[in-house]
Amino acid sequence: MPDADGWIDADHNATTPCLPEVVEAVVRCLRDDTANPGNRSHPAGRRAQAIVDAGRAEVAALIGADPAEIIFTSGATEACNLAILGVAERAITQRPGFVAPATEHSAVLEPIRRLSDHGAAVRVLPVDAAGQVTAERFAAALDDRTALAAAMLVNNETGLIHPIADFAALCKQHGALLLCDATQAPGRLAIDVGRLGCDLLTLSAHKLYGPKGIGALWLRRGLALSPQIVGGGQERGMRSGTPNVPGITGFAVAARLAREQLASRQARLAQLTHRLEARLLAALPGLRIHAADAERAPGTTMISLPGLPRGWLTGLQRTRASGGSACQQSTGRPSHVLLALGLSEADAGNSLRLGLGIQQSEADVEAIAADVTRAALALRGSDRTGGGTRKK
Repeated sequence: MPDADGWIDADHNATTPCLPEVVEAVVRCLRDDTANPGNRSHPAGRRAQAIVDAGRAEVAALIGADPAEIIFTSGATEACNLAILGVAERAITQRPGFVAPATEHSAVLEPIRRLSDHGAAVRVLPVDAAGQVTAERFAAALDDRTALAAAMLVNNETGLIHPIADFAALCKQHGALLLCDATQAPGRLAIDVGRLGCDLLTLSAHKLYGPKGIGALWLRRGLALSPQIVGGGQERGMRSGTPNVPGITGFAVAARLAREQLASRQARLAQLTHRLEARLLAALPGLRIHAADAERAPGTTMISLPGLPRGWLTGLQRTRASGGSACQQSTGRPSHVLLALGLSEADAGNSLRLGLGIQQSEADVEAIAADVTRAALALRGSDRTGGGTRKK
């Protein structure tokens, strides 16, 4: 369905629209529940605290966790920073090692890289052409001085699924912690922290049809972090500041719906993704779909067309898309994920990430495919013969 400007949203990996149930719950909270949950001397404050507690339980249920293990943050970026820097402050003198694949989100790579200024031994792991890190390469990067390794469950640009449970088992052999950025997974994959075996996991509400400005860090029971925002001691002393009660309200509703509707969302996104990719491969000779033959979460298609002149993204007339992570678009640099996959700077800078959503129709997909195809053909000429390839 086109937006108010007449554009169709193919940028759901950057953010998702709030579902009507989420909007209704947030508006009701903003109107009716105005107290600070830290003040429990009156009914309104106790009611606000009950909302926070209920929200914590819903987010925990989404990932198979205990509510007491959930720390609310302003989003996944803060949650990743809290996890990495919070571990580092406690461990870096004895365990200076930090490990991450080169395709991790900048919210993981940047804090890890900054630790090198404080004596950390940082290892950023190369990946294959699909963005995968082999278990052998991951294992070789670990030793008994590794404090923490990181691996995202679903890559935000290609949709590639990492074998988190395998990585967790390797970390345990060395007593290292594993951080899993699961921001792109809810509603696309079932998440169970027990089965994953990780020690920390991050989430963001606005990637699962909830509001912006609220996220969470799951911290396995028994682990301790050094807080990065100090003050009133909220969130068990791990993250001070008045809780975002309306945000937590919306997060809770979005988390519940993602859990309850998982099967139908997976099927719908898989169907739409297959249709989109089939249309594009048939229409654009030489098209590459990155990580196409690897295990991917439904809804994400990263494409490139080698040799295409610059201007594919800006040539779109009615499709909201991106050239990679939304967080990196503002820098003007090519996607570090695609560079890690081996693309040239020119091809990486002229790639498209198409992210589909659960509210979209087959007609939306046909319109996206037509717009992407038109923009590409306008750049490289009218050659419409042949078909594309799926990049392994």
